[in-house]
Order: sequence, then C-alpha cells, then structure tokens
Amino acid sequence: MIRRLSAPIIALVLATTSLAAPSAMAQTRPAPASAVGTIAAVVNDDAITVADLQMRLRLALMSSGLPATPDNQQRLLPQVLRLLIDEKLQGQEAKRAGIAVPAQDVDKALASIAGQNHMSTQQLFTMLKGTGVPQAALEDQVRSQLAWRQLVQRRFVSQVEVSDTQVDEVVERLKANQGKPQYLVASIFLAVDQDAGEAQVKTLADRLVSEIRRGAPFPAVARQFSQAAGAQTGGDMGWVLAGQLEPALDQVLGTMQQGQVSDPIRTLGGYNILLLRDKRTINAATATGVKVRLNQIVVPVPATAPANRVQTVVAQMRNDFNGVNGCEAFRAKAKELGVTANPDLGDVLLSRLPDGMRQVASALPDGQVSTPIRGPDGVAVMMICSRQDAGGDGVDRDQIRSGLAEQKLDMMQRRLLRDLRGNAYIDIRLGR
Repeated sequence: MIRRLSAPIIALVLATTSLAAPSAMAQTRPAPASAVGTIAAVVNDDAITVADLQMRLRLALMSSGLPATPDNQQRLLPQVLRLLIDEKLQGQEAKRAGIAVPAQDVDKALASIAGQNHMSTQQLFTMLKGTGVPQAALEDQVRSQLAWRQLVQRRFVSQVEVSDTQVDEVVERLKANQGKPQYLVASIFLAVDQDAGEAQVKTLADRLVSEIRRGAPFPAVARQFSQAAGAQTGGDMGWVLAGQLEPALDQVLGTMQQGQVSDPIRTLGGYNILLLRDKRTINAATATGVKVRLNQIVVPVPATAPANRVQTVVAQMRNDFNGVNGCEAFRAKAKELGVTANPDLGDVLLSRLPDGMRQVASALPDGQVSTPIRGPDGVAVMMICSRQDAGGDGVDRDQIRSGLAEQKLDMMQRRLLRDLRGNAYIDIRLGR
C-alpha cells in the first residue's frame, strides 16, 4: 500500500523548515517541538519523521548548490522524501543481509567528500552546523549509500559476467567508428513509477535543469538526486559512442555542444538529464597509444563561473605548485593543501583522456606540473609520473570490461530497488 504526498504534509515541513537564502542559512530556525516527532512516512516497520525530512532537504539544497528558495523547497520536497524512503528500504535489506558498515568506512567517505570540496572533515561539519544540518544527517546518508553498495556487490557481482566476445564487440565498434564522434557524458536519472508520478518527476527534472544552467554544479546535483548507480561519482558515464545509449538519449546527444546540459529526456524508466563534458573524433589514437601513470588535482569551478573567478583559481594553483617536481612532491603538496582525495589516478591510456587534457599530457615531461587546465567541472593541474607503450592494439580491455560490468550492476540494483518498493508497506502520512 502506498499513500501519496499531499499538500498538508508539504506545508507542515516547509513551515517548520523555514530555509533562508544561501547567504543567510545560518539563521535557519529549528523545528517547533510539536513538529519534531511528527511522522512524514512509514516504511514497513520504520518511520521517517518531519525532522528527518527537514534535515535531508537542507542537506540536499546545501550539497547540490541549489538556492534555498521557497519554490525550490516545494518542488524538491517530494523527491527528497522519496530518496529517504528508498534509503529506508535499502537499509532494511542490507540489515537482513547482515551488512554493517564500519565507522572507519564512514569516516573515510566523509574525508573524501571534504577533500573534494578542498576542506578538512571538521571544516565540513562546521559548515553543516552553520546551515542548520546536523553532522548525523550526512553520516546517515553516507552509511546508507555504503551499505547498499556492499549489498549490491555481494549479491550480484558473482552474477555479472562480461565475456571476451562482448569486450571484442566494443573493441571492434571502436575501430569501425574511426572518424565518428565519441562523447564524454555525465547523467542524472529520475525514475517514474507508481510512487513517483509522471508530472511530479518531470517538474523536478525541469527544476534541476534550470538550476544547473544557473550555475549549480552538475556532479553535486547528481550525487544528491540521481537514482543511477553512477550518482556517487557525479553521474559520470565515461566516453560513449554514438548509438551506445538508448535511442532517445543518443538522438539528443548528437545535437549537443561541449558543456551543454540537455532538457529532460523521457526514456522507458524515467527522465534523464545529460551533460556533454567533452567530444572527440575516434581515430587511430583510440586503438593504439601510450599508457601513463597520472596524478591530478581538480578545484571545482562551475562552467558558468565568471571569468575573474576562474582567473583567481588559476593564479592560486600556479602559485601553490610553483617549483613542485616529481610525483612524490606533488602528492605531498596536495596533502599540505588539505586535499584528502587521492590525486593518483593510476595507469590510464592517453587516448582515454578528454581532448584538452590529452594534448597537455602528450607534451608534458614526466615529473613536471602542468599549467592549470580549465575543464567542464573545474580547474586541474596534473603530472605524469611515468609512461609506457600500451602494447598490443592499445585498447584498454580491462576498462571496457569494467564499464560493461558497471552497466549490468546498475540494471540489477535498479531492479532490486523497484522490487523492494513493490513489496513494501509505504504509508505517506497526510499531516495527521
């Protein structure tokens, strides 16, 4: 049984949330005591309170960079509640499977989030507190994501088989498509099903597109709202060939320019929002090339950021890395700057890098810091630690195999969550 969100519960949550504009979010009022224990939804034997919903709404707005306007709160609230319901279902299933996430894994994930935002974990918690979001709200979200990931890996990895024939088909398609476009894509997926109707999801998708085009960072929005497996990597899909995606997505992708965000695209399961991060033409370099050991640090800067903001970041990065030579010194400098995300990206084919990065990396002497590079997601500096001939046909078959396996895992986890929803008792309270 599923009961839908209605106006009274929306009004109650918004009245007790009272989110201000981002610059004034520290003045957010706490919920009245009478509202704290009010139940917003029941998921099997677990309850989601209005206080839970308030905190997650604040966290979603802050983390995604979306303005905390009353209109945004109104439109995003149903999706935030739906995500909380899904998390309850996922947590219940993980508990049944005996999965418990160690505290150190949560701490490591939080440190990674802080590092991606160029701050320490404590600075992250201080920022959360200043916007009225308790530390526990982010910890609960991270713990739920880690538990679900473990469950999906444990249950389905042994069932995911990618044959040599399937890899060969991709390799042959790469070679056959020389001279044709290839796209570096990120996506946000919003499911349409019995408890998230067509109009509601379309309204949300339109709002997300509007805010991304106004400057909200695509990866941050994807992490908070996308329901695809790639959400935690900012929706990154890697390089895709023309014809590789669903026809509706492929058709739109062929009309997009680098850095452009699509309108919502309806496919079989729901709505998709695409970001074309880069575009290149497949040529002989895609099939043969050089493999490099790459270190990289990225400072997030939205594609819509003003020129003076980009110039400031570029100047600061030049200053920070002036005189840094060798990958050990590069990683030490990253640590000194408080970057907790591992800058070592491992061995990658030059042909797999976006055009701008590939051109710089090809001419960059080993152990020397690059000039800052403006990309669709930010400004980066990189260093090549070593390079070698890729050998054979130069195609990274392991990367192809991994990509195919991720696609299959994503389909399986979506199917599992859909089945959990279908079999669950979900009671969305009507403000009573």
